[in-house]
Amino acid sequence: MRIWLISLLITMTVGASSAIACEGDNKRLRISSLAFPGTPWHDGWLRFGKRFNEHNVSCFELDLFINAEIGSEETALASLRRNRLQIGGMSLQGMATVVPELSVLLTPFLFDSKEEVDFVTDQYLTGIFSELIEAKGLKLLQWSEVGWTQLYAKKEINLPEQAEGLKLRASNAIGSILFAEAVQADSIPVTFAETLPALETGLIDGGQSGIGIYAFAGLSREATVLNITRHAFDTGLTVANLDWWNSLSSAQQALIINSMDETQEGRENIRRDMRRIELGLPDQGVTVNYLTPAERAAWRAHVGDLRSEIVAAIGGRAQEVIDAIEAGKIAFRAGSGKSHSMPVPND
Repeated sequence: MRIWLISLLITMTVGASSAIACEGDNKRLRISSLAFPGTPWHDGWLRFGKRFNEHNVSCFELDLFINAEIGSEETALASLRRNRLQIGGMSLQGMATVVPELSVLLTPFLFDSKEEVDFVTDQYLTGIFSELIEAKGLKLLQWSEVGWTQLYAKKEINLPEQAEGLKLRASNAIGSILFAEAVQADSIPVTFAETLPALETGLIDGGQSGIGIYAFAGLSREATVLNITRHAFDTGLTVANLDWWNSLSSAQQALIINSMDETQEGRENIRRDMRRIELGLPDQGVTVNYLTPAERAAWRAHVGDLRSEIVAAIGGRAQEVIDAIEAGKIAFRAGSGKSHSMPVPND
């Protein structure tokens, strides 16, 4: 159950006009996301809207553009930085065009478990990325779960040698590109919107994505094998325009934060949905190819340690991010990490 601060409720109820004053653009709250209807990310924004409207006692006006009404993520991000939008649900790849160091998080085989990801992200990475994102005029409000990246294709691929020569969709994430190069696959530059047609025409044989995107974008209709490589962990971000955020009262900021799913609650909601989708894929004609521990070890050994290449390609504070991740992993293994997540088979 969400805990609302008693003092905030009193302030908002008794002195709403002074606590959440409508001055200038402060009453505007336009939120953008590219979440597909029926997905857990879309549902999360609907819950946000419900909570926000239940507790909003001011002239704060909420507009949710969560069905890609704004257009591409590039367009939404530009609007967000100009304060034409105030909050955006962004992909890691999209935000990495502004904060390149985020691409470090998609380094192949960087993390070993979702519990490790949670601990390292919350305890060691949020501070660094808050600084990096604020330097670009944005405010990090929350991390958003996406999940493990898998290799979708038209055939089962158990060992890295079997991926040699495979035509894979190339994303702008350096980790994704280096992964394809390490297994000697061909990287084909294809936009997300062009991915399904490219599969249909044979321009590409597959690509890398989380289970949600694979299922919801219809990729499973053409690339009917999902190879569970779990070679990277993807996450999204909810960010706000920094100047707009700083212009809000503490009551306005609290209203927004408390309207969101709590971070771990949001993670668990998405993980349950992803597991449900995964279990339902065989009924849709998809082969879910679970690699054995020995096969996954072969992938890890073949791809190797790409951290130095990632750091060299990204620059900036990438090495600092890698160092923080390694420190967090050591602390997690030493017992400082506390698992908040429910066990998931094959995770």
